[in-house]
Amino acid sequence: MVVSRFDVIVESGAVIKYWKSVRFGRHCTVQAHAYIYGSRQGAAVSIGDHVVISPGCMLLGEAGLTIGDYCHLGPGVVVSTQYGDSRSDPLAPDPKISYAPVEIGHGCWIGIGAVVMPGARLGERCIVAPNSVVFGRWPDGARLSGNPARPLAKGPAS
Repeated sequence: MVVSRFDVIVESGAVIKYWKSVRFGRHCTVQAHAYIYGSRQGAAVSIGDHVVISPGCMLLGEAGLTIGDYCHLGPGVVVSTQYGDSRSDPLAPDPKISYAPVEIGHGCWIGIGAVVMPGARLGERCIVAPNSVVFGRWPDGARLSGNPARPLAKGPAS
């Protein structure tokens, strides 16, 4: 069961597909028109405590997805664990799809319209700027921006 407690809010218009693989922590909110695609193969889609998934987010968790506690995904964020294999024929009736799990550490903030690509791993307390595209592995506290996302330059001390 996706929600077995009364402290997880799934707003009207949100869709959770393959819900048997999706697990929520305490006090989570899935806002209107968010789309969570679990896993047909049973890979875990694990959403930690106090996570907010904003309107229009799309989480594709076929290969497994972990979102740590206290994360906030801004409106329109896409997190994907699957991608088309460029070595296959795109005109084939059943093109090849490849999979790689995604991990988002505790306390991450993902800005509006950002895309987290298959195989990405964000350490704890990472911040991703709006409309950034995240590939690869990033350490705790990384502040990322751009396409592809790169660390922000450190500004003067305040």
